[in-house]
This record gives sequence, structure tokens and C-alpha cells, in this order.
Amino acid sequence: MIYPFQILNICANKHKIMIDCRISFPNPLTHLLHIELKFEVSNQPTLDLILPAWRPGRYELAPFVENIQKFSVTNSSGGLLGWEKTQPNIWTVDTNQSNEITVGYQYYANKMDAGNSVLDDRQIYINFINCIFYTEKHTAESINLTVDIPKDYLVSCSLTQTNLGQFNAADYFQLVDSPLLASPDLKILDYQVKGSQFSIAILGDCPYSDEKIIEDFKKFSECQIATMDGFPTKQYDFIIQSLDYTHYHGVEHQNSTILVLGPNDEANKASYYGKLMGVASHELFHTWNVTRIRPKEMSPYQFDSETMTKTGFVTEGFTTYYGDLFLKQSGVFSQAEYFKELNTLFSRHFENYGRHESTLIQSSQNLWVDGYKNLFPPKKVSIYVKGALCSLILDLTIRKHTNNESTLIDIVKALFQNHTYVQGGYTQEQVYAILVDFGGENIKPLLHTLYETTASLDTYLKEALSYVGCELTSRAHSNELTSKLGIKCLDHKITEIAPGSHTEEYLSVGDEILELNGKNFNEEEIILSDQVIFKIKRGSRILGIEVPITSSNYYGSYDISVLVGAGEQQLKNLSLWLGNNKK
Repeated sequence: MIYPFQILNICANKHKIMIDCRISFPNPLTHLLHIELKFEVSNQPTLDLILPAWRPGRYELAPFVENIQKFSVTNSSGGLLGWEKTQPNIWTVDTNQSNEITVGYQYYANKMDAGNSVLDDRQIYINFINCIFYTEKHTAESINLTVDIPKDYLVSCSLTQTNLGQFNAADYFQLVDSPLLASPDLKILDYQVKGSQFSIAILGDCPYSDEKIIEDFKKFSECQIATMDGFPTKQYDFIIQSLDYTHYHGVEHQNSTILVLGPNDEANKASYYGKLMGVASHELFHTWNVTRIRPKEMSPYQFDSETMTKTGFVTEGFTTYYGDLFLKQSGVFSQAEYFKELNTLFSRHFENYGRHESTLIQSSQNLWVDGYKNLFPPKKVSIYVKGALCSLILDLTIRKHTNNESTLIDIVKALFQNHTYVQGGYTQEQVYAILVDFGGENIKPLLHTLYETTASLDTYLKEALSYVGCELTSRAHSNELTSKLGIKCLDHKITEIAPGSHTEEYLSVGDEILELNGKNFNEEEIILSDQVIFKIKRGSRILGIEVPITSSNYYGSYDISVLVGAGEQQLKNLSLWLGNNKK
């Protein structure tokens, strides 16, 4: 079967290769990629070379341009051509009637995360969207890519490789959607599911056996593919940077994903594996949702400027919910482990006072403003966290409405059939219409409440979870300073005070706590009585401040559990929800 989005690549392959790209590394210790691009530019007096201003998976402007240096342009005879910077990320070249130009420059690659690039003496890690220019007239042309990869290096990249370091990309979009990792230390594991070949390329130590990793990756892959009635690509690569320091990041691509996480030592073995499974399952589900199913505003991507969308509740909300649920349904997570993940989502949401300030749609629109920053006062919700909790509510609501005959996954399937980026994507109204098709007319007010208001989710969560015999129990924050006074600290400095709390009358964000009740401040050893005496540093002043304890509690959350005395039908519903997803 040929999916709609594959037609672009089939058509693009009929084009003559028009762009050559070569990347070399005279000295990897400088972290400098030496890049050459050749374009045919017949009958074009000027040519705008554009470096992407952002990358898919991260909806904020990216400073890739600051890593460009030694930029030059020559004609086919080697003569220098004039150019000027006309926008922060656009170089306008005077082609001087040349038929072909060569663009040469260096890119400083030394930032480790799932969306950037690193060059050193043991690895070549390139996200091409960081460092490869495009022109509006050449995005559909084929690209011949040559990377100077040493003979003893193993390579993971979803592009077609004809020889070591020689790759073909159908067009610019495929190139920048196909990150590369090469190293003599790379370990590559393989497995198959339903005719698709999967590889797990790992750079760095991993505290689990190869057999364990393959077993669990295969479990959640099989579950997702069975649930979605097939997989849209024959080859898929998990590319993992396993680090010895704390990190957690993943970025989706059509035929691969980059996962960066750590620490990978024995002391953090359990948390490492939970994070690895969580981010891997999340990113695999993006193979359908986001890399192919996309908002109208991103169909196709426009890399030269911000692209605002209202539907982060689909792109990341659906994905976050199903990434974890598939781990339970596939048997990778136990019920207790899955409930622990839900409790984490509850904490992240209900401890966020921004939920009173912005709706989910407003927060989605404002991603380009402050979506990835923890600002005070809090004024937004997470499209990942609240989006996932709203997805849970809708999934259980649809199950109840249809007596378990339909679920939220049916909405994802409908989007996949009719709203891929090749088909023009989807709008908020179209998603709502599909949800109504499966959830009935009565779901309309719920959609409005969940996505377009700041109404608290607890009532809706409790009602939805009762269908599967579960309940929510209130939980106070474990830190007394936080629960009783509404204060959060980092390195003795107050980073957040609960908005509307009585503590706002006494203390301020930025105050440094020196002593508490006459003793040196230790946040881990706090037991509060009726009144607290702070010794703080505020600017250059040392102050003593008494703060009373009231009956208020701040930053509380919930824990999920199976209801004692849950009925037979409720337990059956629970099994269908958390089981193998077979109707």
C-alpha cells in the first residue's frame, strides 16, 4: 500500500539531482563542520539562502545562525560572488548570471541534545536542519550528500546510503528529517515487526542488556503497529545518545528518532530505563502523529519563521497520553508503573498555577513566546501534560459512550487517513468534528471546557476514571515549606510563591533563605509549627521576617488507585483500557 505522503518522494525521485552537499572535518577537535553546497541557478540574478529559524518538535526560534562562520559563495570558475545578509537567517547572493554557485561555510557543532549537532574525535552527530541552507526554489530537488566518515565508523541514518558516507535525499525536507550519528563506538541492535525493520543505535554505556532492550522495544512497537493497523515505513531507527550526566530529550522524525538521556550509571539504572522506554514509545507514536498527521499550519513546514497553531493538544497531548499507555498495554510497564506515570502528570499539572491563567489552546498558541521556559508568575499550561490528561478524559468518555467499541485511537486513525500533511493537515474544527463522530454530540461542551477554558480538571478526571473503577485521592506536597507556605526553592533561593497565598505578603521570589527558626536553612529537614521566622537576604539587605502558618495547603495533587469495591463491569472496563486494546 502507498500512503499519500509517500507520493512526494516517489515524484521527487524522478528529478535530476540538482544539489550537491559535502561535509568534511579537517579537525574534529575544533567542532567545526566544513560544508559545501552546489546549486544550479540559471536565470536567477539573486538567490536567497535560508537557514531554518526553527526545527520540528521544538516550537520556538532556534539560534542555529549563530554557529555559521567563514561564509563565502563562488561561481563555477571559482570566482567570488557578492552577498549580503538581508534577514537574520537569510543570505542574499548576487549570482552575476552564473549557472552554478558553490556556497562554503563552517558550522560550530558542539551542543548535545536531540535537536542539535556534535562533532568531536569519537562521533559525528548531525541534525541537518541546524546547518544546511535551502532556497525556496530548490526544496523539491534531490540532494546528493557526501559526509567524510572514517572507515572504522558505524553509521545510523535513515537516508539511503550508496557507499560509506554517500547518501541520497529525495528533497530538502527528507534531508533535514534524517539525522545522522556515526562513531567507532556505536552499537546497533536490530529487530523486525510486521515486515518493518527496526534498529537501535546506541552511543554510550547502557545499564541494561541488549536482549532486554530489544525485548521491550519490540513489545511497544508491536503494540503500536497492531493498534494503528500497520506502520508507514519499512525502516525505522532509534538513535540513542546515552550520557553519563543528567539529560532527557527526544525528537521525532518520519523514519527515525533521536533520544538523548542520562545518567546511565548503575545508581540510576531504574530511572534511566523508565525514561528510555517513555521517550522511545512517545517518539515512535510521533511516526503517525506529527511527522505525518499535522496541523494545517504545518502542512508543509515553513522553516523561515514561526508557525503558530492552536492544536498542541493533538500534536503533543495525544502523543504523551498514548506513549505511556502503550507501555502498559504492551506489558513493558506494570499497572503500578503506569499509575506512577499518571501520578507524575497529575503533580506536574495540579502544582502548576498557570492552569488558572491560560487555556490549553492559548498555551499552544503561545509556545513561540515562552512555551519552554519556567517563568514566574506562572501563566501557561503544558500542551504535553494537560494535553495528556485531557486525552485520558476523552478516551474514557468515548469508551463509555460506545460501550468500549471506540476509543480516542479511532480519532488518530481518522486523522491519519484524511489529514496528513500531504492532504493539507487538519484544523481545530476538523478534530472536533471527528471527536463528535465517535463521542456523540454531548462531547461538544466537554471539548470546550477542556481546551478552551481554565476549568479545573479534577472533577472531569474523577468522573472519567470512575468508568474504569478508579479514584483519585488528594495528596499534599511532600515538602512542608511548599505545602504550608506555598514556597518553592532552589539552592536556598525562593523561585516560586503560590499566587494568592498569604506568604506573598511577607516574602518575594529571589529572596535567599539563610536561616529558618534560628537554624541554618536545610530544605530537606523542615518541620513547621504555628509560625516561622525567616532570616533572608533580599538584595543587599539581611532581614528577619515572621510568617504565620494558616490552614491553607498549596501545591497539592492526586494519586490514582483502583476503587475498593469496584464492580465487575468497571473492572472489565479497566482491563480493556489497560489491556491489549483489542475490542
